Amino acid sequence: MSQHGAIRRLAVERDDHHGKRGFVLVTMAVAAIAIVAILGLAVDVGKMFIAKNETQVYCDSAALGAALMLDGTTTGIDNALASVANSANTWNLDTAKISNPTVRFATSSAGPWLANPNPATGYSYARVSSTVSMNLYFIPIVVNQYSQNVASSATAAQVPITTFTQGLAPYTAIAANATGPNFGLIPGNSYDIQWPTYNNGASCDPTKSNKIDNCFLSPPCPGDSFIAKQEVINSWGQSSSGYWGDSSNSVIQQEILNVIQLEAVAVGTNIQPVLTSGQKQSQSGYLDQRANQDISTDFITNNDSQMLSNYFSPHLHNGRRLLPIPIVLPSSTANTSVVGYGSFLLYSNGANSDYYKKTTNGNSPFCAVYAGPYQVGGTGVGTGGTTGATYVKLVQ
Repeated sequence: MSQHGAIRRLAVERDDHHGKRGFVLVTMAVAAIAIVAILGLAVDVGKMFIAKNETQVYCDSAALGAALMLDGTTTGIDNALASVANSANTWNLDTAKISNPTVRFATSSAGPWLANPNPATGYSYARVSSTVSMNLYFIPIVVNQYSQNVASSATAAQVPITTFTQGLAPYTAIAANATGPNFGLIPGNSYDIQWPTYNNGASCDPTKSNKIDNCFLSPPCPGDSFIAKQEVINSWGQSSSGYWGDSSNSVIQQEILNVIQLEAVAVGTNIQPVLTSGQKQSQSGYLDQRANQDISTDFITNNDSQMLSNYFSPHLHNGRRLLPIPIVLPSSTANTSVVGYGSFLLYSNGANSDYYKKTTNGNSPFCAVYAGPYQVGGTGVGTGGTTGATYVKLVQ
C-alpha cells in the first residue's frame, strides 16, 4: 500500500471513531432525558396514589363518624355535619386539611341524597365526598397539565342487628307494640327494666286500672301502661320480674358493668325460659356503680324528659348511664318474645350516686328512662331500623 493510501485509511478510521463516539453521546443524552422523564412521571403518579389513599381514609372515617351521629332528628344531622367538620385526618403527606367536603344523607343506598333533611326520620345513611387539587411537577414536561384533581367518596350506614351474643344488660322492657324502632315506647318516659314483686292480695284487681298497682308490692314505673301491667301479671306472676341473668352476685356485677351475656338473644327469641324473679338487692349497687362511671353532670330526677334531653345536650357524657336491653312482649306463661332492643338511661342523684341503693329494695322496681334505639359503639342513640338496634359500617 502506498503511503498516500495509508494516510487516507487512517483518516477514514479516525472519522468513523469520532462518529461512533458522537452517536453514543447523543444516545446517552436522549436516554437520560427519557429516564428522568419516567422517574418524574413515577413521582407524580406515586403522589396521586398517596393522595387518593389519604383522601379515601378521610372519607371512610368521616362517613363512619357521621353515620354514628344519626338518630332520626335534625339534631343528629347537625351532629353528623359537625363530626365531619372536626375530622382530624389530613392529606398531602399529612400537611393539609381537607376543605369543603360534601356531606349528604339518605334513607337508603339508592337515595335521594340530601344535605339537610328535615324531618330526619329514617335517615341512616351518610356519604362524604372530597376533591383535592394536587400540584404536578414532572408531568408538565410531557403534557401541558400542572395539577390533578383527586376525588374520593365513602358511604356509611346504620345496619340493623337482630342477634346479640354479647353486650346486653340482664333486664327487659315491655313493648307497647311490636313495631320498631321504638315499639311504642316514648323517649323520656320511665319504664320498668325489672318489675316489682307480684302481690296477689285481696286488693289486687288486674282488670281495673285503679287497682292493678295493688298487684305489686311497690308501684311499677310510671311509663308502663295498664296493658303492660296485665301482661306481667298474667304471663310472669311471681316467677319472673324481667331479669334474665345469673343469680351469683359476682356474675351479676359483670353482667351490669361489663355487659357479658350468658346466652345469645335474637329478635323472635322466647326469653321466658331464662327469666327469673331477680330482686337481688346487690343489683342496685352495681347500677349505681355503672351510672357513676359516666362523666355526665346532669342529675335531674324529677323530670325524666328534661333529664334525658340534658344528658345528650349540651352536657358531656360517655354513654355509661345508657343500658342496652331487650324489649319484649309477654303473651303467655310459656312465651315472652323479644321484639327488639333499646337504650335506657339510668337515674343518678349526683356525683357518687346512690340512687338505686337509696330508692329500691328487694321488692322494688328498677326504673330507667327510655332513651331510644340502641347504637352499638356510640354514646347516644341511633335510628334503630326495624329492630331498635344498629351498628355502623361502610357500605360503599
